[in-house]
Amino acid sequence: MTSTPRPARRPRRSALVVAAAAVALFVGGCAGPPAASAPPPATSPPSAGSGDTATGPVTDGPPTPDGYFMLRPVGSFATLPDDAAAAAMVHRSSWEPRPQNATANQTVAPPGTHLDGYAGMINGPAVFGRVTGNFTGTTDEIIQWAAAKWGLPDEVIRGEAVVESNWYQGLHSSTGAPVNHRGFGDFGNCGGSPPGAPYGPGGPSSFGILQAKWCSLENPQATGTGGWPWTEQSTAYAVDTYAAVIRGCYEGWDTWLGDGYQAGDLYGCVGRWFAGDWHSPTGDGYAARVQDAVAAKPWLTWSSA
Repeated sequence: MTSTPRPARRPRRSALVVAAAAVALFVGGCAGPPAASAPPPATSPPSAGSGDTATGPVTDGPPTPDGYFMLRPVGSFATLPDDAAAAAMVHRSSWEPRPQNATANQTVAPPGTHLDGYAGMINGPAVFGRVTGNFTGTTDEIIQWAAAKWGLPDEVIRGEAVVESNWYQGLHSSTGAPVNHRGFGDFGNCGGSPPGAPYGPGGPSSFGILQAKWCSLENPQATGTGGWPWTEQSTAYAVDTYAAVIRGCYEGWDTWLGDGYQAGDLYGCVGRWFAGDWHSPTGDGYAARVQDAVAAKPWLTWSSA
């Protein structure tokens, strides 16, 4: 096989276990990852870079306790809204508990920015081709936009963002160092930070409010950097990237996950984001933490800046 599918997050296991898993994946799948079927039709996003913004009346409080968007069923990919339609669905609010995200919240990747994605997802070009980050707003408005665009529950994205970063897109210390678990993580993994990043071989390899790991979001032979620098510099691009992976997994297109994997298991996909496998103890433990955050809803107690 010329490539192996790679997780979009990162397993927190020992190097020995990771190596053993990689060998097992290679031996058990020598025929290569599943061939991509013809991509289903999907609505086309507007030109990236225009920075579509939320519309409608503006409030000044946090989201409602139950959120705004429900999970759309398996098979909904072809009817998901485009960037502009999703923006029109956002419930606008000036509430911003993370003013440190202000610059990233207003940053949109330039036109033509493209995320190749990893080889193992069936219909990967259709899925990753929708990632634009073409939205600006408050942190919660961005979460809503991605939820609407990808047919995911906004409450789950809020809860997972609590577990991953406590809603910080990229917090730096007073000395300018990236802060672990506050928009940066997996220091030293992937051989360090991406080429061109200022952090070096001991720097972070995961970026943004949902911790997208750069080396796991590209084909092994690719020369790109898995969406970086935009997963660090743009909150919308970071959340858009995460939501693409979760939607593809939920549709049943991450078949490289192996025996037991099936479509329609949202929290299985949440665990896969973290552990890089299907319903392992590590992944299930992480998914349980996200469920706890969704139940506790700590953001409802956060004050706006």
